[in-house]
Amino acid sequence: MSDRLVPVLLLVLLFLLALGAMAWGWRRRGRRQQDLPELPQPIAGGKALEISADPLRARGVYVSTTLAEQPLERVVARGLGARSRAWITEAADAGRPVLLVDREGAPSFLIPLADVRSLHTAPGMAGKWVGGDGLLVVRWRLGETLLDSGFRLDRAEDQARFLDLPPCAPPRTGPAPTTTPPDSTAPEARKEHP
Repeated sequence: MSDRLVPVLLLVLLFLLALGAMAWGWRRRGRRQQDLPELPQPIAGGKALEISADPLRARGVYVSTTLAEQPLERVVARGLGARSRAWITEAADAGRPVLLVDREGAPSFLIPLADVRSLHTAPGMAGKWVGGDGLLVVRWRLGETLLDSGFRLDRAEDQARFLDLPPCAPPRTGPAPTTTPPDSTAPEARKEHP
């Protein structure tokens, strides 16, 4: 028994060191990203939020937010790093068109449609890789930073409906957004890859 105790204790110590290093890296990344402005929130605590009788709405997983065109550069500041189940809904906040991202167990936020640069698909990003056109990606501007927020929607037809939203506002500065070719807007069937 004692001849196995030392290796087991070493493995436990190695595991705890790895967890500590990951937590340290997460906090360090969050400190580097603290210059991001606060996330848009509903006016008057949501009292001015209007959702139509038949809204464009879908349930799925909020995967993560990354820096635009950098799918491995996860943004952890402002609570954007937490993966969670979520609803994404087209709404109006005191007349301002928005996408409401209502997350379970994490702060909800708004994406003003005026700040959206593109809606497209991607095979994955930090937090989830599924291949094909498995993720709906909303490219939007938060302050002066261009971000990609990814969603793995439960139903493929919901993803196609979001991709059909009217064209978004043109970018103020920075590179032109990547768009999906017209023939690839139909999402693949939902399947998980190991």
